[in-house]
Amino acid sequence: MENKEIIILIKNKDEKGLSFLYDNYGNTLLGLIIRIVGSRVVAEEILQQVLLKIWNKIELYDQSKSSFFTWMARIARNTAIDHSRLAGTKNRKLTDGIGDSHKQIEGKSNINLSKIDTDQLIKKIDEKYRLVLDYIYLKGYSQSQVAEELNIPLGTVKTRLRKAVEILRDTLKEEKTIFMS
Repeated sequence: MENKEIIILIKNKDEKGLSFLYDNYGNTLLGLIIRIVGSRVVAEEILQQVLLKIWNKIELYDQSKSSFFTWMARIARNTAIDHSRLAGTKNRKLTDGIGDSHKQIEGKSNINLSKIDTDQLIKKIDEKYRLVLDYIYLKGYSQSQVAEELNIPLGTVKTRLRKAVEILRDTLKEEKTIFMS
C-alpha cells in the first residue's frame, strides 16, 4: 500500500489505515522515540499518542512541504521531546554517546526507508558531527544547550549541524541511487 492510499484511509477514518500505519511505521517511530526518552515502556505510550495525533491531524499534512514519513517523524520527535520536558528530564546530565542511543532500537520497519541502515549511515559521519546531531535531534537539546554541554562556541555548533545534515543528505542521495538501480 502506498502512502497516498494510507493518507486517504486515515482521512476517511478507516481503521485499516491506522492498522497499516502501526504495522509498517510503528517500529521506526518507536525507535526514534526511544532515542529521545530512553525508555521502551514510556516510548510505547508516546507512540500511541503519536498515532492518535497522526489520525486526528491528517488534514494538516501537506505533501508539498515534506514526505509523509518526515511529517510523522516530526510529530513523534516533538511529542517525545514534549514528554521529556514535562517529565523534568530536559536538564538532567546526559552522557550516553550516539552509539548507545542507536543500540536501543530493537526493530526495523517494513517500509522502503528501512532499507537504509541508519546505524551505518550515522557511523559514516565524523564524531564531532554525530555528537551535535545526537544532542539536537535525539536528545532534544537546543543549539545553545549543546554549546554549553560540549563547551564549544554556538557558531561551531551551528556549523557542525549544518555540515552533518549536508553529509547525511549527500549520503542519502547516494543510497537512493543505489536502491533505485
